[in-house]
Amino acid sequence: MEYMKKKNIGMTPSIRKNSYDVIEKTVSNIKFKGRKVVFVGISGGMASGKTKISQYFHKYIERSATICEMSFFSPNEKNRIVDKNDEEIIEDYDKYNRNRRLFLIDICNPNSYDYDKFYETLKNLSEGKKVRIPYFDDEQCTFIPEKDNYIDPSKTPLIIIDGYFIFKNQKIRDLLNLRIFKEVEDDVRLSRLILREEKYLNKDKKAYRMYFKIYEKFYKISYEENINTYKKMANILLPDYSIREDNQLEGDETLELILKNLNYLSRR
Repeated sequence: MEYMKKKNIGMTPSIRKNSYDVIEKTVSNIKFKGRKVVFVGISGGMASGKTKISQYFHKYIERSATICEMSFFSPNEKNRIVDKNDEEIIEDYDKYNRNRRLFLIDICNPNSYDYDKFYETLKNLSEGKKVRIPYFDDEQCTFIPEKDNYIDPSKTPLIIIDGYFIFKNQKIRDLLNLRIFKEVEDDVRLSRLILREEKYLNKDKKAYRMYFKIYEKFYKISYEENINTYKKMANILLPDYSIREDNQLEGDETLELILKNLNYLSRR
């Protein structure tokens, strides 16, 4: 790592935004504060790549576990803000599954998550208690109990959490020892979202029109109000990595530096 510092080789935007010294100081200053675990939160907009970052950290950080905000997804029809202009989005239309469309509307609503249960789960982990994490399948838009995961903080004292609204909710935010925000331009995220949803749209013009309405009415507004507004709460801002030809995270100086410091914490 020292040779990159001295030669200034291949500096990424994240290095310019977060110097080596700042990152090392930020991570090395993490204190357990009487807890049995360290919580690392990764936030960002829809299709920003935060889950990819989370999985990358989990792969290379010893004694780590991951938790996704979606494990606490609990939509309530009463919290769904729709009006007459949304009728086309929520009407029956066999070429674009209605449950899928309602799911897309609900996931970008912070009121669709059980943050009391989320907080209680993290609190139990901080006290060294083993917890059960529900598994939510976003393809089937449902929980699959057979795939539930169990986390034992005595074996994995470093917990990586990814979610849209984890910086907005103060109780969750205050538990996070390190907060990382994944920055991605709106048009890049929209492109990724369309590619992700393509298999459900069946090359149907009306389905695409519905999807763009969902993006404009729900995704875009929620991102500005509930996600982007709270990036100021982050300790570290990560730029988009899609400009890399291989679209791989391995070898990125910033991530390697964070990994080095977090691995040290996980061994304590």
